[in-house]
Amino acid sequence: MYSKTHLKNAIRLAELALAPFLLISAALSAQTTSQTVDAIEHFEQDAPIPQPVPGVPNLMRLEGIDAESGIHYVRLLLSLPAGADASTAAPPPRFTIECQENNGKRDLWWFASFGGVTDSAFVPPFHATKKMPNAPKYPNVNIKMTFEGYIKWKPFIKGWAVLRSGELKYQNPGMGSPNMESPRYFMQYLNSLPGLRLSYAKPAGGNPPEVFFQAQPILDEMKKTPACGP
Repeated sequence: MYSKTHLKNAIRLAELALAPFLLISAALSAQTTSQTVDAIEHFEQDAPIPQPVPGVPNLMRLEGIDAESGIHYVRLLLSLPAGADASTAAPPPRFTIECQENNGKRDLWWFASFGGVTDSAFVPPFHATKKMPNAPKYPNVNIKMTFEGYIKWKPFIKGWAVLRSGELKYQNPGMGSPNMESPRYFMQYLNSLPGLRLSYAKPAGGNPPEVFFQAQPILDEMKKTPACGP
């Protein structure tokens, strides 16, 4: 049997032996944290900032080329008018059409917010890494889409993904998507009936009310943007 003194001495020797390794680990951790912060700050400094479209209230344009994927993107963000006290109010509802162009191929993506979403940055396509081999999965919600103009078209109910930011993203056709039609299919309705009404297909307590966007400003800006062409 070892005495308490022997045990204390053994523990002290072990602590002394491990001390250099603990110092190295702490230094590496601090270096990694510093590098991560630097990378985030560098990204934030280089990230494009949405710019107002001249003469078009509540419409912003965000354009850039993603360094990793090489995608040329144009995001057109149409917000509902802000409240009387815009300095303290939450961000208003927003409808976004994102145009992508890469190696001659063009894609459209639709996003929507019922309010409260601040993030407007472009998110590049997922690429697997050792740390994240699988694409993130987002919950699906069914949204009722009604196109209105000189007539009111029968509503479509389609699946939208709920992103971490709270913004909704229309799920383009593909593996795991509940939708068969792409946003480009719905552009024919939006061009003819530029009023877009969005609401939850199954309203529940806590869900925001429906929102209505007069999308003509986005349509006009798309006509001036080659990346948004067919």
